[in-house]
Amino acid sequence: MASFTDVYDEKVGSLMDKIDEVRSLVSSSNNYGISFPSIIVVGDQSSGKSTLLEALSEVELPRGSGIITRCPIVLRLRKSNIRQVYHIQTGGKKVVLDTTRFKIRDYIENETQKLAGNNKQIVDKLIELQVEDPNVRDLTVVDLPGIARNPIAGQPKNIHKQTTDLIRKYIREESSVILCVFPANVDIATVESFTLAQEYDKAGTRTIGVITKSDLAPNPKDLAQQLLMTRTNVQQLKLGLIAVCNREAEKDFSLQNAREREKTFFQKHPALTSVGSNCLGIDALINRLADLYCDRVKEMFPKIRSDIQQKLKVVCEQLSKLPQDLETTSARLAKYHELTDYYIENILKSRLGDRDHGQHTSMINIIHRKFEQFEQDVHKCSEELFKKEYREKVRSAISGCLGEQLPNFLSNSVLKHLIGEKLDQLYKIVKDLIEQCFHEVSILLLNNENDTFQDDLLLMKLLPVFREAVGLHLKQQRNTVCEQVEDLIRLEKFDPYTLNSYYMDTITKFKNHSTSKKSNDSMFSFLSSDSKWTDDNDDNLLFKSVSNEDSSVQEMLFSIYSYWKVLTKRFIDYTALSVRAECVFSVCSGIRDRLRRIPVEKDYLVDLCLTTDASMRAKRDELQQTKKILETADAILGAKSSIVVNGITNINDDTGGFSLAAPYQNGRKRKRN
Repeated sequence: MASFTDVYDEKVGSLMDKIDEVRSLVSSSNNYGISFPSIIVVGDQSSGKSTLLEALSEVELPRGSGIITRCPIVLRLRKSNIRQVYHIQTGGKKVVLDTTRFKIRDYIENETQKLAGNNKQIVDKLIELQVEDPNVRDLTVVDLPGIARNPIAGQPKNIHKQTTDLIRKYIREESSVILCVFPANVDIATVESFTLAQEYDKAGTRTIGVITKSDLAPNPKDLAQQLLMTRTNVQQLKLGLIAVCNREAEKDFSLQNAREREKTFFQKHPALTSVGSNCLGIDALINRLADLYCDRVKEMFPKIRSDIQQKLKVVCEQLSKLPQDLETTSARLAKYHELTDYYIENILKSRLGDRDHGQHTSMINIIHRKFEQFEQDVHKCSEELFKKEYREKVRSAISGCLGEQLPNFLSNSVLKHLIGEKLDQLYKIVKDLIEQCFHEVSILLLNNENDTFQDDLLLMKLLPVFREAVGLHLKQQRNTVCEQVEDLIRLEKFDPYTLNSYYMDTITKFKNHSTSKKSNDSMFSFLSSDSKWTDDNDDNLLFKSVSNEDSSVQEMLFSIYSYWKVLTKRFIDYTALSVRAECVFSVCSGIRDRLRRIPVEKDYLVDLCLTTDASMRAKRDELQQTKKILETADAILGAKSSIVVNGITNINDDTGGFSLAAPYQNGRKRKRN
């Protein structure tokens, strides 16, 4: 019957396979921010990293002076009945390496030269190998270039920064275990790999130390103290330290012979009695790393799948927001009209209307307040009629045309002249109102803030065209309203005329009031004064102001005042109706008509705006490729699911469920494809 360790490796190994397959798939792109469990091997040049990895992987790696590793090397170690080595290529494709024809170290050197070139610089491109062997534990380690401090033999001047930056990139991930390698004959306080690890693992919860070249330790007792972390200059690591004895490169020892020699060395070492065998030798390191890596895999597997699914959701949302590819002119024209209607109905009308149940002021409310101010401005213009200076102006105008008609008749030329002056004042007030109202509606309709259509890329491409059309329409309608008012003013100046009975009723009232005053020799008031101005109040003010004037001045002022009242009522209502129509009620239909004419007047413009450009096509292709990769990754991870119950991971697949604690039924190791 298989041991618990074998069963445990078998079950967790299936999760490792999925994670490694996904790692290869996504790392060929940009990793998408997905964090994978890894054991990151870091250390100085010539710290014994390569020899250590040889012992872990049963694969001979390039060794020598200077920086031999110039790019990250990922080693997937998988237990299997048959030894086989694969090169994992882009997209996760496996290529079997014929180890009978060439050495793996030579192959790695050739691949390194392909990735890094002949220069001695460091590159962040992976060489990924999968080693299947009966004598390994399921494990994935990443070997990084050794830390170099001084450039030699053609290395770039910033070689130290290159190596440390690459190390930082890998060890910052919370899912990684940091394996700090340093030789026994080096003071641990000077080991830079520990300094780098502390930057991202201050508490030492995911850092494990490996002391290589234990046979070179100056004092065997010092080695034991380091392993027990009792010395003052030793960082306290939750995962502890392990000592190994490296294979001597210059001696032709096989990996198996080197392991036997190491066992013999530690069996005689004084540290054995104080630290125990679980801190000595490559087998102890392998078992500890395998346990750590299994824990990381179990912990990270659900999160990796969740992250993949979340990234996939985001990519799908981004794709859904991309505009469809409009290949024909008719398709682009149909889309243009669709977006035109959307722009009118969902954007312009919503801005003009009462938004958020009264939380924002509608355009009709804004204009109504302008009208109220407009009425007050017109009334202030009326106050001139009650002043002494204006009576003098009327008296002077009448004196200037004496003899042109019978004394008991009003001078029509004087009346037209004085009415014309008041019309000029009225026109200025009306024009100011029109300008203010159209300015307000322009701000509201062309406002860029709080746009809810930023994600509609086709609408955003048409937006400058739409905004220009809105601006042109508002300008045209403003000019139209101003011209209509000018025409009315011109008509009034040329031939003052009204059928409104208010004019004669007011004249008659003044005459009756004047007659009554003369007969009673007392002042008669039409209405008591009130804080709010009314026509009756104005009537009373005018009569008081002219009560001591001669009859010709009185009659002229009565006529000017009465006709002015008719004019202001007429212009206030007409202006209000025109402005409301053009600024609110007909503005959207007018803009819609203008937008619908654009494809006829500028037949090139729709194609220019809605033809899919190269950048948009590239973005769609990139997102579709990302979606495909993430869907594949999700399918890989979803083929089997793991559920943790009472601290035990249960792995389920389509054939049924089983637990890691269950007996191993078939008694065979899984066979790799």
